[in-house]
Amino acid sequence: MPSFDSVALARLRDAALSRTPISLGVRRTASPHEFYRYPARFSPELAAAAIEAFSKPGDVVADYFVGGGTTLVEARRASRLAIGSDINSLSVFVSNVKTRLYSAAELDQVIGWARKVANDDPVPDDVPIDEIARSYFRNLTSADTASHRGMVRAAIAGLDGVDSPKARAFARCVLLRTAQWAFDMRRDIPSVELVLKALVDNASMMTTAARASTKDYRVADERVRGSGLPRSLVLHEGLPGVSDHRSVARYPAPRLVLTSPPYPGVYVNYHRWKVRGRHETPFPYFLAGQEDGNGLAYYTMSARSDPSLRTYFSKLEVAFADIARMCDPSTHVVQVVGFNDVGDQLVRYLEAMEGAGFTEVKFDELATDEDGRLWRDVPGRRWWAHVGDRADIAPHTAREVVLVHRPAS
Repeated sequence: MPSFDSVALARLRDAALSRTPISLGVRRTASPHEFYRYPARFSPELAAAAIEAFSKPGDVVADYFVGGGTTLVEARRASRLAIGSDINSLSVFVSNVKTRLYSAAELDQVIGWARKVANDDPVPDDVPIDEIARSYFRNLTSADTASHRGMVRAAIAGLDGVDSPKARAFARCVLLRTAQWAFDMRRDIPSVELVLKALVDNASMMTTAARASTKDYRVADERVRGSGLPRSLVLHEGLPGVSDHRSVARYPAPRLVLTSPPYPGVYVNYHRWKVRGRHETPFPYFLAGQEDGNGLAYYTMSARSDPSLRTYFSKLEVAFADIARMCDPSTHVVQVVGFNDVGDQLVRYLEAMEGAGFTEVKFDELATDEDGRLWRDVPGRRWWAHVGDRADIAPHTAREVVLVHRPAS
């Protein structure tokens, strides 16, 4: 096994234990990480430290449960080739927006679009709610949200005046972020006037962040020129299946796989927002221009639909076996995982990784516990976890472990 920089490993340990909030706040945007608050993100600080410890400039860094794209953004900044994939089209959309290069003209189009939407008089949505719309607007079809629906439809119709496909996607992400602030986890929805003001503010802040990230990415790319490969690749593909993609085969084996798969027995709603209490809606897919039609089990490897978790661990092993096919002996897999029953689930998790072809690696510099692993408590995070049958659910404060594996000999 190659030697690793003890200082870099210590930085990773510190980053994992950091109590700094992951998000800077719903109305602040300092980087692409804040373009959309994807559930269960790990911190950019942790991602950057893991990338520094287990890879070098020019290496491939991959995340096959890409989520909100945190790994890819930090890999791009650190002069690595970034590969991501996810079964969730919303995740792929957001990750693509966060990792692209933008011209000044493209970002100016986004600002112009937002201002035009805000300056037009908002009108109630008088389009009949057909079955398709009713699906995407679930729990947002009442009369008191008609003006909000009208504003959203007008904003999307206004994208016809935006020439660049990248600018149109970015504008949709501005709308997505704004609507997440306005609707998700809210009992009282802000007025249309406040939502339009937030749209313009977000367009301004997000384009400023995109100008800075584009500059950062270009500087990072200059350090490792010559591969001829795209600096970032994001696939809408679940596991297994990624290893069969020709686009992935063009890249060298990843030096680092940095990821966080769905947690066993823990409820994380990756594909729905919750409005006015706990009423779920697939509205974000409409805003992002993505198709939806799958339930919770599809996005979580049946993490809660089968209380025995046999289905989950079977799917986990098959998923990581596909990842193993893309690795070589130099690859390390670093993953952040949480459990609601550590005593039972950690053993089964490690057995699944072994069955997939991986061996656990422990580092003294990372250990926080007698078992030689890096454990951490996540501040301010509360999952919903099984404690019995399907109806017996209780709040659970997340305790996570950072696991390190490499391909078995």
